Amino acid sequence: MSHAAVKQQLGQPIERGSVLELNPIPLAKREKSPAFPLEALGPILGEAAERLAYHVQTPPGMAGQSVLAAASLAVQGQVDVARGPIGRGPVSLFCMTVAGSGERKSSLDGLALAPIRDLEAEKRQGHPEALAGYKAAREAWEMRRESVVNASKPKGRQPMKEVDQALLQEQLAEIDGQEPQPPATPSMTFAEPTAEGIYRHLQHSYPSSGLFSDEGVGFFGGHGMSDESRGRTVAMVSKLWDGSPITRTRGTAGESGFLSGRRLSAHLMVQPVVAAKVLGDPLLQGQGFLARFLIVQETSLVGRRLLKGRDPRYGAHHDPAIVRYWETLAALIREPLATDENGALSPRLATIDGAAYEAWARLHDSIEWQLSPEGRFRDVQAFASKAADNAARIATVLAVVEGEPNPTPQHIERAGLLMSYYLESMAVRTGEARQDANELKARDLLEWIQAHGGELHCHDFSRLPSEYRTAKAARPLLTFLVDAGHLQIASSNQHGKPASWRIREAQS
Repeated sequence: MSHAAVKQQLGQPIERGSVLELNPIPLAKREKSPAFPLEALGPILGEAAERLAYHVQTPPGMAGQSVLAAASLAVQGQVDVARGPIGRGPVSLFCMTVAGSGERKSSLDGLALAPIRDLEAEKRQGHPEALAGYKAAREAWEMRRESVVNASKPKGRQPMKEVDQALLQEQLAEIDGQEPQPPATPSMTFAEPTAEGIYRHLQHSYPSSGLFSDEGVGFFGGHGMSDESRGRTVAMVSKLWDGSPITRTRGTAGESGFLSGRRLSAHLMVQPVVAAKVLGDPLLQGQGFLARFLIVQETSLVGRRLLKGRDPRYGAHHDPAIVRYWETLAALIREPLATDENGALSPRLATIDGAAYEAWARLHDSIEWQLSPEGRFRDVQAFASKAADNAARIATVLAVVEGEPNPTPQHIERAGLLMSYYLESMAVRTGEARQDANELKARDLLEWIQAHGGELHCHDFSRLPSEYRTAKAARPLLTFLVDAGHLQIASSNQHGKPASWRIREAQS
Protein backbone atom coordinates (compact mmCIF):
# COMPACT_ATOMS: atom_id res chain seq x y z
CA MET A 1 0.00 0.00 0.00
CA SER A 2 1.36 3.46 -0.91
CA HIS A 3 2.21 6.09 1.70
CA ALA A 4 -0.69 8.23 0.44
CA ALA A 5 -3.10 5.30 0.70
CA VAL A 6 -2.03 4.64 4.28
CA LYS A 7 -2.59 8.30 5.11
CA GLN A 8 -6.01 8.20 3.49
CA GLN A 9 -7.06 5.11 5.44
CA LEU A 10 -5.97 6.75 8.69
CA GLY A 11 -7.86 9.92 7.87
CA GLN A 12 -4.70 12.02 7.63
CA PRO A 13 -4.26 14.89 5.19
CA ILE A 14 -3.12 13.95 1.69
CA GLU A 15 -1.09 16.47 -0.25
CA ARG A 16 -1.59 16.61 -3.98
CA GLY A 17 0.43 19.45 -5.43
CA SER A 18 -0.58 22.59 -3.59
CA VAL A 19 -4.04 21.25 -2.58
CA LEU A 20 -4.63 19.90 0.90
CA GLU A 21 -7.50 17.37 1.02
CA LEU A 22 -9.09 15.78 4.05
CA ASN A 23 -10.65 12.39 3.57
CA PRO A 24 -12.53 11.17 6.64
CA ILE A 25 -12.90 7.43 6.86
CA PRO A 26 -16.57 6.53 6.27
CA LEU A 27 -18.16 5.22 9.45
CA ALA A 28 -20.40 2.19 9.71
CA LYS A 29 -24.05 3.12 9.35
CA ARG A 30 -26.95 1.87 11.41
CA GLU A 31 -29.76 0.67 9.23
CA LYS A 32 -33.19 1.78 10.33
CA SER A 33 -35.28 -1.14 11.50
CA PRO A 34 -38.77 -1.40 9.98
CA ALA A 35 -41.91 -0.60 11.95
CA PHE A 36 -44.03 -3.52 13.11
CA PRO A 37 -47.08 -3.69 10.78
CA LEU A 38 -49.89 -3.88 13.33
CA GLU A 39 -52.49 -3.49 10.60
CA ALA A 40 -51.36 -6.81 9.11
CA LEU A 41 -52.61 -8.60 12.24
CA GLY A 42 -56.15 -7.74 11.21
CA PRO A 43 -59.26 -6.38 12.90
CA ILE A 44 -59.12 -8.58 16.02
CA LEU A 45 -55.44 -9.13 16.83
CA GLY A 46 -54.20 -5.87 15.30
CA GLU A 47 -56.70 -3.58 17.00
CA ALA A 48 -56.19 -5.35 20.32
CA ALA A 49 -52.41 -5.00 20.01
CA GLU A 50 -52.71 -1.31 19.23
CA ARG A 51 -54.86 -0.72 22.31
CA LEU A 52 -52.66 -2.91 24.54
CA ALA A 53 -49.64 -0.90 23.43
CA TYR A 54 -51.53 2.27 24.37
CA HIS A 55 -52.71 1.12 27.79
CA VAL A 56 -49.48 -0.60 28.87
CA GLN A 57 -47.31 1.95 27.06
CA THR A 58 -45.08 -0.51 25.28
CA PRO A 59 -43.71 -0.45 21.71
CA PRO A 60 -46.32 -1.65 19.18
CA GLY A 61 -44.20 -4.61 18.09
CA MET A 62 -44.10 -6.00 21.61
CA ALA A 63 -47.89 -5.91 21.80
CA GLY A 64 -48.28 -7.39 18.33
CA GLN A 65 -45.89 -10.21 19.18
CA SER A 66 -47.74 -11.01 22.41
CA VAL A 67 -51.20 -11.32 20.85
CA LEU A 68 -49.89 -13.31 17.87
CA ALA A 69 -48.15 -15.81 20.15
CA ALA A 70 -51.25 -16.17 22.33
CA ALA A 71 -53.44 -16.71 19.26
CA SER A 72 -51.07 -19.39 17.99
CA LEU A 73 -51.39 -21.24 21.30
CA ALA A 74 -55.19 -21.01 21.09
CA VAL A 75 -55.38 -22.27 17.50
CA GLN A 76 -52.59 -24.87 17.16
CA GLY A 77 -54.50 -27.78 18.70
CA GLN A 78 -57.44 -27.39 16.34
CA VAL A 79 -55.88 -26.84 12.93
CA ASP A 80 -52.97 -27.93 10.77
CA VAL A 81 -52.19 -26.21 7.47
CA ALA A 82 -51.59 -27.70 4.03
CA ARG A 83 -49.48 -25.56 1.69
CA GLY A 84 -50.93 -26.78 -1.59
CA PRO A 85 -48.90 -29.81 -2.74
CA ILE A 86 -45.81 -28.72 -0.77
CA GLY A 87 -46.79 -30.40 2.48
CA ARG A 88 -48.71 -29.96 5.70
CA GLY A 89 -47.73 -29.11 9.25
CA PRO A 90 -48.59 -27.30 12.48
CA VAL A 91 -49.54 -23.65 12.84
CA SER A 92 -47.47 -23.32 16.02
CA LEU A 93 -45.29 -20.20 16.24
CA PHE A 94 -42.10 -19.63 18.20
CA CYS A 95 -41.73 -15.98 19.20
CA MET A 96 -39.02 -14.07 21.04
CA THR A 97 -39.29 -10.50 22.30
CA VAL A 98 -36.13 -8.64 23.31
CA ALA A 99 -36.76 -5.84 25.80
CA GLY A 100 -34.90 -4.40 28.75
CA SER A 101 -35.80 -4.34 32.41
CA GLY A 102 -38.70 -2.02 33.14
CA GLU A 103 -40.23 -2.35 29.66
CA ARG A 104 -43.45 -3.78 31.20
CA LYS A 105 -43.06 -7.21 29.66
CA SER A 106 -44.97 -8.88 32.50
CA SER A 107 -47.88 -6.44 32.37
CA LEU A 108 -48.24 -6.86 28.61
CA ASP A 109 -47.92 -10.63 28.68
CA GLY A 110 -50.47 -10.89 31.48
CA LEU A 111 -53.07 -9.00 29.46
CA ALA A 112 -52.34 -10.82 26.21
CA LEU A 113 -52.70 -14.21 27.94
CA ALA A 114 -55.62 -13.21 30.20
CA PRO A 115 -58.17 -15.70 28.74
CA ILE A 116 -55.65 -18.54 29.03
CA ARG A 117 -54.78 -17.59 32.60
CA ASP A 118 -58.50 -17.44 33.44
CA LEU A 119 -59.03 -20.98 32.13
CA GLU A 120 -56.02 -22.23 34.08
CA ALA A 121 -57.40 -20.60 37.24
CA GLU A 122 -60.74 -22.33 36.74
CA LYS A 123 -59.04 -25.70 36.40
CA ARG A 124 -56.94 -25.09 39.51
CA GLN A 125 -60.10 -24.65 41.59
CA GLY A 126 -61.16 -28.25 41.09
CA HIS A 127 -57.68 -29.71 40.94
CA PRO A 128 -57.22 -30.54 44.65
CA GLU A 129 -60.42 -32.60 44.68
CA ALA A 130 -59.51 -34.32 41.43
CA LEU A 131 -56.04 -35.11 42.77
CA ALA A 132 -57.47 -36.51 46.01
CA GLY A 133 -59.88 -38.67 44.02
CA TYR A 134 -57.05 -39.94 41.88
CA LYS A 135 -54.90 -40.87 44.88
CA ALA A 136 -57.79 -42.82 46.43
CA ALA A 137 -58.57 -44.59 43.17
CA ARG A 138 -54.88 -45.36 42.66
CA GLU A 139 -54.51 -46.89 46.12
CA ALA A 140 -57.63 -49.02 45.66
CA TRP A 141 -56.43 -50.14 42.23
CA GLU A 142 -53.01 -51.13 43.58
CA MET A 143 -54.63 -53.14 46.40
CA ARG A 144 -56.91 -54.90 43.94
CA ARG A 145 -54.00 -55.77 41.66
CA GLU A 146 -51.92 -57.01 44.55
CA SER A 147 -54.80 -59.13 45.85
CA VAL A 148 -55.23 -60.81 42.46
CA VAL A 149 -51.53 -61.59 42.34
CA ASN A 150 -51.53 -62.94 45.91
CA ALA A 151 -54.63 -65.05 45.31
CA SER A 152 -53.02 -66.63 42.28
CA LYS A 153 -49.84 -67.72 44.04
CA PRO A 154 -49.56 -71.55 44.28
CA LYS A 155 -49.96 -73.12 47.69
CA GLY A 156 -46.86 -74.39 49.33
CA ARG A 157 -44.00 -75.08 46.98
CA GLN A 158 -46.10 -76.16 44.04
CA PRO A 159 -45.16 -74.50 40.74
CA MET A 160 -47.77 -72.38 39.00
CA LYS A 161 -49.66 -74.30 36.38
CA GLU A 162 -49.74 -73.02 32.83
CA VAL A 163 -53.51 -72.61 32.90
CA ASP A 164 -53.27 -70.57 36.12
CA GLN A 165 -50.56 -68.41 34.57
CA ALA A 166 -52.76 -67.71 31.56
CA LEU A 167 -55.68 -66.80 33.82
CA LEU A 168 -53.52 -64.44 35.91
CA GLN A 169 -52.16 -62.83 32.77
CA GLU A 170 -55.68 -62.22 31.49
CA GLN A 171 -56.82 -60.77 34.82
CA LEU A 172 -53.80 -58.45 35.09
CA ALA A 173 -54.25 -57.23 31.53
CA GLU A 174 -57.83 -56.28 32.35
CA ILE A 175 -56.82 -54.57 35.61
CA ASP A 176 -53.91 -52.72 34.02
CA GLY A 177 -56.27 -51.38 31.41
CA GLN A 178 -58.23 -49.79 34.25
CA GLU A 179 -55.25 -48.09 35.88
CA PRO A 180 -56.32 -44.63 37.10
CA GLN A 181 -54.60 -41.68 35.43
CA PRO A 182 -53.63 -38.51 37.27
CA PRO A 183 -55.69 -35.40 36.52
CA ALA A 184 -54.23 -33.02 34.00
CA THR A 185 -52.02 -30.31 35.43
CA PRO A 186 -54.16 -27.16 35.46
CA SER A 187 -51.74 -25.24 33.26
CA MET A 188 -51.55 -24.95 29.49
CA THR A 189 -48.14 -23.30 29.69
CA PHE A 190 -44.76 -23.79 31.34
CA ALA A 191 -41.75 -21.50 31.63
CA GLU A 192 -38.62 -23.45 32.63
CA PRO A 193 -39.03 -27.02 31.38
CA THR A 194 -36.61 -29.87 30.89
CA ALA A 195 -37.04 -32.26 27.96
CA GLU A 196 -38.49 -34.81 30.39
CA GLY A 197 -40.85 -32.23 31.84
CA ILE A 198 -42.12 -31.26 28.39
CA TYR A 199 -42.69 -34.92 27.56
CA ARG A 200 -44.68 -35.60 30.74
CA HIS A 201 -46.73 -32.42 30.34
CA LEU A 202 -47.73 -33.28 26.78
CA GLN A 203 -48.40 -36.89 27.74
CA HIS A 204 -50.55 -36.37 30.84
CA SER A 205 -51.76 -32.77 30.75
CA TYR A 206 -52.38 -30.82 27.56
CA PRO A 207 -51.45 -32.20 24.13
CA SER A 208 -51.45 -28.56 22.96
CA SER A 209 -49.25 -26.42 25.23
CA GLY A 210 -47.13 -23.30 25.34
CA LEU A 211 -43.60 -22.41 26.41
CA PHE A 212 -44.32 -18.90 27.65
CA SER A 213 -42.14 -16.76 29.91
CA ASP A 214 -41.95 -13.03 30.53
CA GLU A 215 -38.44 -13.67 31.91
CA GLY A 216 -36.93 -15.96 29.31
CA VAL A 217 -33.63 -16.09 31.18
CA GLY A 218 -35.39 -18.68 33.37
CA PHE A 219 -35.63 -20.97 30.36
CA PHE A 220 -32.22 -20.31 28.84
CA GLY A 221 -30.51 -20.38 32.24
CA GLY A 222 -32.60 -23.18 33.75
CA HIS A 223 -31.89 -26.86 34.30
CA GLY A 224 -33.35 -27.79 30.93
CA MET A 225 -30.64 -25.73 29.20
CA SER A 226 -27.71 -26.85 31.35
CA ASP A 227 -24.69 -28.27 29.56
CA GLU A 228 -25.84 -31.86 29.98
CA SER A 229 -29.52 -31.22 29.15
CA ARG A 230 -29.82 -28.48 26.54
CA GLY A 231 -29.11 -30.74 23.57
CA ARG A 232 -32.12 -32.89 24.49
CA THR A 233 -34.32 -29.88 25.24
CA VAL A 234 -33.45 -28.05 22.02
CA ALA A 235 -33.96 -31.20 19.93
CA MET A 236 -37.36 -31.90 21.49
CA VAL A 237 -38.62 -28.32 21.17
CA SER A 238 -37.45 -28.17 17.54
CA LYS A 239 -39.26 -31.42 16.72
CA LEU A 240 -42.45 -30.06 18.22
CA TRP A 241 -42.22 -26.97 15.96
CA ASP A 242 -41.89 -29.35 13.02
CA GLY A 243 -44.86 -31.41 14.20
CA SER A 244 -42.69 -34.53 14.46
CA PRO A 245 -43.20 -37.22 17.12
CA ILE A 246 -41.07 -36.92 20.24
CA THR A 247 -39.48 -39.74 22.18
CA ARG A 248 -38.13 -40.32 25.65
CA THR A 249 -35.44 -42.95 26.14
CA ARG A 250 -34.81 -44.01 29.74
CA GLY A 251 -32.82 -46.82 31.28
CA THR A 252 -35.66 -47.90 33.57
CA ALA A 253 -38.02 -50.42 32.01
CA GLY A 254 -41.37 -48.94 31.05
CA GLU A 255 -40.25 -45.31 31.23
CA SER A 256 -39.30 -44.88 27.58
CA GLY A 257 -42.01 -43.66 25.28
CA PHE A 258 -43.18 -42.20 21.98
CA LEU A 259 -45.62 -39.31 21.57
CA SER A 260 -47.19 -38.08 18.36
CA GLY A 261 -49.84 -35.50 17.65
CA ARG A 262 -48.60 -32.90 20.14
CA ARG A 263 -48.26 -29.16 19.58
CA LEU A 264 -46.14 -26.45 21.19
CA SER A 265 -46.10 -22.67 20.71
CA ALA A 266 -43.57 -20.42 22.42
CA HIS A 267 -43.09 -16.82 23.46
CA LEU A 268 -39.91 -16.00 25.35
CA MET A 269 -39.36 -12.42 26.51
CA VAL A 270 -35.68 -11.77 27.23
CA GLN A 271 -33.45 -8.86 28.12
CA PRO A 272 -30.92 -7.65 25.51
CA VAL A 273 -27.89 -9.03 27.37
CA VAL A 274 -29.52 -12.47 27.49
CA ALA A 275 -30.58 -12.23 23.85
CA ALA A 276 -27.03 -11.38 22.76
CA LYS A 277 -25.69 -14.49 24.46
CA VAL A 278 -28.49 -16.70 23.17
CA LEU A 279 -28.33 -15.46 19.58
CA GLY A 280 -24.57 -16.05 19.54
CA ASP A 281 -24.76 -19.59 20.95
CA PRO A 282 -23.23 -22.04 18.41
CA LEU A 283 -25.41 -24.97 19.52
CA LEU A 284 -28.67 -23.02 19.24
CA GLN A 285 -27.61 -21.71 15.83
CA GLY A 286 -26.24 -25.01 14.55
CA GLN A 287 -29.34 -27.06 15.35
CA GLY A 288 -31.63 -24.53 13.67
CA PHE A 289 -33.37 -23.79 16.97
CA LEU A 290 -33.08 -20.01 16.66
CA ALA A 291 -34.06 -20.05 12.99
CA ARG A 292 -37.55 -21.11 14.04
CA PHE A 293 -38.10 -17.98 16.16
CA LEU A 294 -39.81 -14.78 15.07
CA ILE A 295 -37.90 -12.03 16.87
CA VAL A 296 -39.02 -8.54 17.86
CA GLN A 297 -36.73 -5.89 19.34
CA GLU A 298 -38.10 -2.37 19.30
CA THR A 299 -36.88 1.03 20.46
CA SER A 300 -37.58 1.57 24.16
CA LEU A 301 -40.32 3.97 25.29
CA VAL A 302 -38.78 4.43 28.74
CA GLY A 303 -38.79 8.14 29.52
CA ARG A 304 -41.78 8.84 27.29
CA ARG A 305 -44.51 6.88 29.09
CA LEU A 306 -46.43 9.81 30.52
CA LEU A 307 -49.80 9.73 32.26
CA LYS A 308 -50.80 13.30 31.44
CA GLY A 309 -54.06 13.43 29.52
CA ARG A 310 -55.09 9.85 30.36
CA ASP A 311 -58.35 9.03 32.14
CA PRO A 312 -57.45 6.90 35.20
CA ARG A 313 -60.95 5.41 35.19
CA TYR A 314 -60.49 3.93 31.74
CA GLY A 315 -58.13 0.96 31.33
CA ALA A 316 -57.58 -2.13 29.23
CA HIS A 317 -60.57 -3.93 30.74
CA HIS A 318 -62.87 -1.19 29.44
CA ASP A 319 -61.50 -1.17 25.91
CA PRO A 320 -63.86 -2.76 23.33
CA ALA A 321 -61.02 -3.91 21.06
CA ILE A 322 -59.26 -5.72 23.89
CA VAL A 323 -62.49 -7.22 25.24
CA ARG A 324 -63.33 -8.54 21.76
CA TYR A 325 -59.86 -10.12 21.53
CA TRP A 326 -60.31 -11.75 24.95
CA GLU A 327 -63.72 -13.12 24.01
CA THR A 328 -62.38 -14.53 20.74
CA LEU A 329 -59.40 -16.16 22.44
CA ALA A 330 -61.54 -17.54 25.26
CA ALA A 331 -63.91 -19.19 22.78
CA LEU A 332 -61.01 -20.75 20.87
CA ILE A 333 -59.22 -22.25 23.87
CA ARG A 334 -62.43 -23.69 25.29
CA GLU A 335 -63.29 -25.64 22.15
CA PRO A 336 -62.78 -29.39 22.81
CA LEU A 337 -59.74 -30.79 21.01
CA ALA A 338 -60.14 -33.85 18.79
CA THR A 339 -57.82 -36.63 20.02
CA ASP A 340 -57.40 -40.36 19.39
CA GLU A 341 -57.23 -43.17 21.95
CA ASN A 342 -53.57 -42.34 22.66
CA GLY A 343 -54.24 -38.68 23.38
CA ALA A 344 -52.76 -37.55 20.05
CA LEU A 345 -54.37 -34.52 18.46
CA SER A 346 -56.38 -34.97 15.27
CA PRO A 347 -56.59 -31.38 14.03
CA ARG A 348 -58.71 -30.31 11.11
CA LEU A 349 -56.74 -29.47 7.96
CA ALA A 350 -56.88 -25.89 6.69
CA THR A 351 -55.78 -25.64 3.09
CA ILE A 352 -53.94 -22.97 1.16
CA ASP A 353 -55.10 -23.49 -2.41
CA GLY A 354 -56.38 -21.62 -5.43
CA ALA A 355 -55.66 -17.89 -5.35
CA ALA A 356 -54.32 -18.19 -1.80
CA TYR A 357 -51.74 -20.73 -2.92
CA GLU A 358 -50.71 -18.53 -5.83
CA ALA A 359 -50.13 -15.66 -3.37
CA TRP A 360 -48.17 -17.95 -1.04
CA ALA A 361 -46.06 -19.30 -3.92
CA ARG A 362 -45.17 -15.73 -4.95
CA LEU A 363 -44.14 -14.98 -1.38
CA HIS A 364 -42.09 -18.18 -1.21
CA ASP A 365 -40.29 -17.39 -4.47
CA SER A 366 -39.59 -13.77 -3.57
CA ILE A 367 -37.88 -14.94 -0.36
CA GLU A 368 -35.99 -17.67 -2.20
CA TRP A 369 -34.57 -15.16 -4.70
CA GLN A 370 -33.17 -13.13 -1.81
CA LEU A 371 -31.18 -16.14 -0.55
CA SER A 372 -28.77 -15.91 -3.49
CA PRO A 373 -25.17 -14.76 -2.85
CA GLU A 374 -26.20 -11.20 -3.79
CA GLY A 375 -29.59 -11.37 -2.06
CA ARG A 376 -30.83 -9.33 0.87
CA PHE A 377 -31.29 -12.37 3.11
CA ARG A 378 -28.11 -14.26 2.30
CA ASP A 379 -26.75 -13.64 5.81
CA VAL A 380 -29.93 -14.89 7.51
CA GLN A 381 -30.37 -17.95 5.33
CA ALA A 382 -31.40 -20.36 8.09
CA PHE A 383 -34.21 -18.06 9.26
CA ALA A 384 -35.28 -17.04 5.76
CA SER A 385 -35.49 -20.68 4.67
CA LYS A 386 -38.32 -21.18 7.16
CA ALA A 387 -40.01 -17.85 6.43
CA ALA A 388 -42.55 -19.14 3.88
CA ASP A 389 -43.54 -21.92 6.28
CA ASN A 390 -43.95 -19.38 9.09
CA ALA A 391 -46.01 -17.17 6.79
CA ALA A 392 -48.40 -20.07 6.10
CA ARG A 393 -48.74 -20.64 9.84
CA ILE A 394 -49.39 -16.97 10.56
CA ALA A 395 -51.97 -16.73 7.76
CA THR A 396 -53.83 -19.74 9.16
CA VAL A 397 -53.83 -18.36 12.70
CA LEU A 398 -55.21 -15.05 11.41
CA ALA A 399 -57.88 -16.85 9.39
CA VAL A 400 -59.10 -19.02 12.29
CA VAL A 401 -59.16 -16.08 14.70
CA GLU A 402 -61.30 -14.19 12.19
CA GLY A 403 -63.69 -17.10 11.68
CA GLU A 404 -62.45 -18.31 8.30
CA PRO A 405 -61.93 -22.06 7.73
CA ASN A 406 -58.97 -21.55 5.37
CA PRO A 407 -56.50 -18.73 4.69
CA THR A 408 -57.62 -16.34 1.95
CA PRO A 409 -55.28 -14.44 -0.41
CA GLN A 410 -55.67 -11.44 1.92
CA HIS A 411 -54.48 -13.51 4.90
CA ILE A 412 -51.45 -14.61 2.88
CA GLU A 413 -50.66 -11.02 1.93
CA ARG A 414 -50.93 -9.86 5.53
CA ALA A 415 -48.77 -12.74 6.71
CA GLY A 416 -46.27 -11.70 4.03
CA LEU A 417 -46.14 -8.18 5.49
CA LEU A 418 -45.42 -9.61 8.92
CA MET A 419 -42.73 -11.93 7.59
CA SER A 420 -41.19 -9.02 5.70
CA TYR A 421 -40.89 -7.23 9.04
CA TYR A 422 -39.28 -10.22 10.73
CA LEU A 423 -36.89 -10.81 7.81
CA GLU A 424 -35.83 -7.17 7.51
CA SER A 425 -35.36 -6.85 11.27
CA MET A 426 -33.23 -9.99 11.33
CA ALA A 427 -31.15 -8.74 8.39
CA VAL A 428 -30.56 -5.38 10.13
CA ARG A 429 -29.54 -7.03 13.42
CA THR A 430 -27.24 -9.46 11.66
CA GLY A 431 -25.62 -6.67 9.67
CA GLU A 432 -25.01 -4.61 12.79
CA ALA A 433 -23.56 -7.60 14.60
CA ARG A 434 -20.96 -7.94 11.86
CA GLN A 435 -19.95 -4.31 12.09
CA ASP A 436 -17.52 -3.00 14.63
CA ALA A 437 -19.45 -2.06 17.77
CA ASN A 438 -17.11 0.82 18.68
CA GLU A 439 -17.44 2.26 15.21
CA LEU A 440 -21.22 2.27 15.53
CA LYS A 441 -20.92 3.98 18.91
CA ALA A 442 -18.58 6.55 17.38
CA ARG A 443 -21.17 7.30 14.71
CA ASP A 444 -23.86 7.72 17.38
CA LEU A 445 -21.62 10.13 19.30
CA LEU A 446 -20.76 12.08 16.13
CA GLU A 447 -24.45 12.44 15.26
CA TRP A 448 -25.16 13.69 18.79
CA ILE A 449 -22.44 16.34 18.48
CA GLN A 450 -23.77 17.40 15.08
CA ALA A 451 -27.27 17.76 16.52
CA HIS A 452 -26.03 19.83 19.49
CA GLY A 453 -24.13 22.66 17.86
CA GLY A 454 -21.20 20.80 16.30
CA GLU A 455 -18.87 21.15 19.29
CA LEU A 456 -18.31 19.30 22.57
CA HIS A 457 -16.35 20.34 25.68
CA CYS A 458 -15.19 17.78 28.22
CA HIS A 459 -17.15 19.68 30.90
CA ASP A 460 -20.30 18.72 28.98
CA PHE A 461 -19.76 14.94 29.05
CA SER A 462 -22.64 14.74 31.54
CA ARG A 463 -24.99 15.91 28.78
CA LEU A 464 -24.15 12.97 26.54
CA PRO A 465 -26.33 9.84 26.21
CA SER A 466 -25.92 7.64 29.28
CA GLU A 467 -23.42 5.16 27.81
CA TYR A 468 -20.98 7.96 26.86
CA ARG A 469 -21.21 10.23 29.91
CA THR A 470 -17.89 9.26 31.50
CA ALA A 471 -14.51 10.34 30.21
CA LYS A 472 -13.51 6.67 30.12
CA ALA A 473 -16.31 5.96 27.65
CA ALA A 474 -16.26 9.18 25.61
CA ARG A 475 -12.55 9.95 25.11
CA PRO A 476 -11.61 6.77 23.15
CA LEU A 477 -14.52 7.39 20.77
CA LEU A 478 -13.58 11.06 20.36
CA THR A 479 -9.97 10.07 19.65
CA PHE A 480 -11.21 7.61 17.03
CA LEU A 481 -13.33 10.32 15.39
CA VAL A 482 -10.35 12.70 15.32
CA ASP A 483 -8.10 10.02 13.80
CA ALA A 484 -10.81 9.16 11.26
CA GLY A 485 -11.04 12.80 10.19
CA HIS A 486 -14.54 13.59 11.42
CA LEU A 487 -13.58 15.78 14.39
CA GLN A 488 -10.73 18.15 15.16
CA ILE A 489 -9.38 19.16 18.54
CA ALA A 490 -10.59 22.68 19.32
CA SER A 491 -8.65 23.22 22.54
CA SER A 492 -6.43 21.42 25.05
CA ASN A 493 -5.92 21.79 28.79
CA GLN A 494 -2.71 22.84 30.52
CA HIS A 495 -1.41 19.29 30.36
CA GLY A 496 -1.88 19.09 26.61
CA LYS A 497 -4.91 16.81 26.86
CA PRO A 498 -7.78 17.54 24.46
CA ALA A 499 -10.47 19.58 26.21
CA SER A 500 -12.91 20.31 23.38
CA TRP A 501 -13.70 18.99 19.93
CA ARG A 502 -15.57 20.36 16.91
CA ILE A 503 -16.84 18.94 13.66
CA ARG A 504 -14.12 19.13 11.02
CA GLU A 505 -15.20 21.49 8.27
CA ALA A 506 -15.51 20.05 4.80
CA GLN A 507 -12.70 20.99 2.46
CA SER A 508 -13.47 22.44 -0.91
